[in-house]
Amino acid sequence: MKAVMMVLALTASVSNLTAAIQSRSSFLQTTKDHYLVGHVISDHRKVSSISSCAQLCLKRRPSCRSINYGGEEGETICELNDKGLESANAESSSFVSMPGFVFAQLLNFEYHNSCDEIQKKNPEAKSGLYKVYPVSNADPVEVYCELDIAEGGFTFLPHSLTLRSDAQQIIDALFKDKKTVLLKLWKKVDGSEWYTLIQPHPNYADVDFGVLVNNYSSYTKPKNVFMQKYVFLGILPKSIANRKTTQGFRSNGIMLEFWNCDANPNSLFAFFPNHHHELPYGHGGTSGYENSGIAVNWRSHAKAVTNGGPKTPSEFFFLTELEFGGCGCYTSSDRWKKFGYNSTAIGLR
Repeated sequence: MKAVMMVLALTASVSNLTAAIQSRSSFLQTTKDHYLVGHVISDHRKVSSISSCAQLCLKRRPSCRSINYGGEEGETICELNDKGLESANAESSSFVSMPGFVFAQLLNFEYHNSCDEIQKKNPEAKSGLYKVYPVSNADPVEVYCELDIAEGGFTFLPHSLTLRSDAQQIIDALFKDKKTVLLKLWKKVDGSEWYTLIQPHPNYADVDFGVLVNNYSSYTKPKNVFMQKYVFLGILPKSIANRKTTQGFRSNGIMLEFWNCDANPNSLFAFFPNHHHELPYGHGGTSGYENSGIAVNWRSHAKAVTNGGPKTPSEFFFLTELEFGGCGCYTSSDRWKKFGYNSTAIGLR
C-alpha cells in the first residue's frame, strides 16, 4: 500500500518556529509510518512535536536535509538526516516502512557556497561540519564551519581538499576577506583547541594574504614541498619581502615583527596533510630561531576555544611549516616544544 503523502505547512501559528522559517514560507513534506535508514547525523530525545524537530533540522542546514520523528521504546525521538528523498530514492532499501514514525523532508532546500553564507542566511546556525558548494557544477566539500570566533563565518579546510583538481577554484571562491585568516592549534596531550587570528602587520596593511593549494607562485618554496600536497598561506610576496625591512604580522591583535637581516624573501605558513607519513625537513642549527621570537610568539597569544560546540575533527589539522626571513624563523610543528601545540587548522572567510 502506498504511503500517504501530506504537506505540513510551518505557519506563524506554530509559536516555536523562528521568524526566518515563517518568512521563507518553508514547509515539510511528510510520509507517515516511514523511516529513512542510514543517514542519521544526530538524535534528540524528548522533543515535543514534529515542528520542534523540524526547527532543530533547520538550525543544522545545510547538513540536515530531513528528519525521522516518532516513538521508540515508549520515548519520542527526533533524528536529523543528512539526506532527503532527492538523494535517497523513495524506492530504495533505505526508505522503509516503520509504524509510529513520520519521515519529513525540508523543502526549498538551499545550497550554500561557504560557512559565511550559511551564517548570514541563518544567524542561529551552530559551528560544526557542513557540506558547501563553492564551485558550481562540482562536488561539494565537507568543511568545518566556525561560526562563533571573531564574528564567525570561517570555512576550515580538510586534508582531502589538497587531492582535488579544482582545489584552487574552491579556495578562490571561499577566500574573500584577504586580510584575515583564523588558525586553530591542537594540543595532543589533552585534545584542547586554541585559536589565533592572523592579520597583516600595520606596515603592510594594504597587502593581501595569498592562499594557494599545491603551489607557491609569487612566494618562496616551502622546505617540505617534497610532500607535494599542501595549503600555502603567503603573508608577503617575494616582491615585497626581498628587502632589509621590518616584517611580520599580527596574532590575535598583537604585532609580531623581525628585521629581515639579509633580504631573504621567505614569508609563509604551509600546511601539509602528509598523506604518505614522510619525515619533515630537518633544517638543523636553527634552534635559536625556533625557541624564541616570531616562531613561538604567534602561538603564545593563542586563546582557548570555549564555545562548547563540536570539536574540529583531526582531518582539518595539518603539519605546519613557518618560514620568515632572513633572521625571522624556520620551524615546523613536529619540532614545537613550547605550549604543547603540534598541528594547525586553517580557516578562511
